[in-house]
Amino acid sequence: AGAGRAHQSAPGHARRAAPNKASADEVEIFEQWASRVDDARSTVAEQIVTSVKEKWGTAVALEAATGICRTEISRIRRGKFDRFSLDRLVWLLGVVDPDAEVQLKVEVVTKNEK
Repeated sequence: AGAGRAHQSAPGHARRAAPNKASADEVEIFEQWASRVDDARSTVAEQIVTSVKEKWGTAVALEAATGICRTEISRIRRGKFDRFSLDRLVWLLGVVDPDAEVQLKVEVVTKNEK
């Protein structure tokens, strides 16, 4: 989910800004990277919501069993995951659904290879 779609910030999601003294090329690279990280966060968040529903039924049941605050799940469900790093979302998914596996591909490409 999320692959190949144009990036749209989730409602309530604050986009990170490029460094102040960045060149136009650096800003473009930063924005591309930030967009890809946001897409990954969105994909993991979507799976958290699906897994809570399928495996726990409600966020209240999840909270009772794991201690994960239901307000965290509620924020994620509403697309307000700006408080959550990708690491935190992956950790939450691991607690919510231990059978889920997150695979992330990182590729370094020099400017000459583009």
